[in-house]
Amino acid sequence: MSVPRVKTLAEARRVWIVGGPGCGKSTLARALAERRGIPPVTLDALFWGPAWTPVPTEVFLAGVERELTADTWVVDGQFAASVEAFADRADCVVWTDPPLRVTWPRLLRRTVRRWIRREELWGGVRETFWTVVGPRSILWYAVQVRNSQRLANQRLFDELSDTGILLLHTRDSDVRSLLE
Repeated sequence: MSVPRVKTLAEARRVWIVGGPGCGKSTLARALAERRGIPPVTLDALFWGPAWTPVPTEVFLAGVERELTADTWVVDGQFAASVEAFADRADCVVWTDPPLRVTWPRLLRRTVRRWIRREELWGGVRETFWTVVGPRSILWYAVQVRNSQRLANQRLFDELSDTGILLLHTRDSDVRSLLE
């Protein structure tokens, strides 16, 4: 697919935001989507079913495909299957990559808040004591996958480097700085 070249995030009509847990993907997606008057596409909402069970890959990818039929979209998510299949449809890919000393405390606060408030997430799931501190905790997951996700994002940027897609990599702790 031919992607029109954009020079700034403000010009981009199709934005894909990648990064590890707690890196500010959803924060940036919400802010960008609000400026454009569209709902953000949150891959977590398409990926997770009841009881934190991933939906079948073909169902997940069909959901992503449906969302990408719009002329303008902002996607946030780091699921390998969707990034491999669809990231090249973006005219801008943003990699949010603040240091772990920033992301982990942010993730801890968010996860504990969701647990205490019993906030309903995607697929009707909620944080439980075990999803906060157990072996499937997002907190442990974030530490375990940090390096592999950073490598995957570097490979993605390398693969897209000659496509004309605007690639933005930020280590800033406040991703909203990209909006200025």
